[in-house]
Amino acid sequence: MPATAHLHVRQDVARAKAIIDLAETLPRATIAEASVRSDLLRSAWMFSVGAMDAYFCDAYADLVAATASSKARQPTIALPEWAYEIKLPLRAVLEDYKNPNWR
Repeated sequence: MPATAHLHVRQDVARAKAIIDLAETLPRATIAEASVRSDLLRSAWMFSVGAMDAYFCDAYADLVAATASSKARQPTIALPEWAYEIKLPLRAVLEDYKNPNWR
């Protein structure tokens, strides 16, 4: 599990929980009050969905980068055919980086 991506998703989920905690303290006697509370609960749900989406995108990018880096260091590694079908931005492949592992 990529450590940075995992840290970010934990932080985002903690924020969503804080929104839920806040929503629980709000009054809901009127339609307007109930609507604000409901909106906060929905926003916490969507915040969590966004956190998971970002996590899986980061984890996927980390997996692809680690695979490409491993193949560059040891060209004899046999990759599954699907690995050769992954589309990458041309800039990521051609750009000159100070740290060669960033490619």
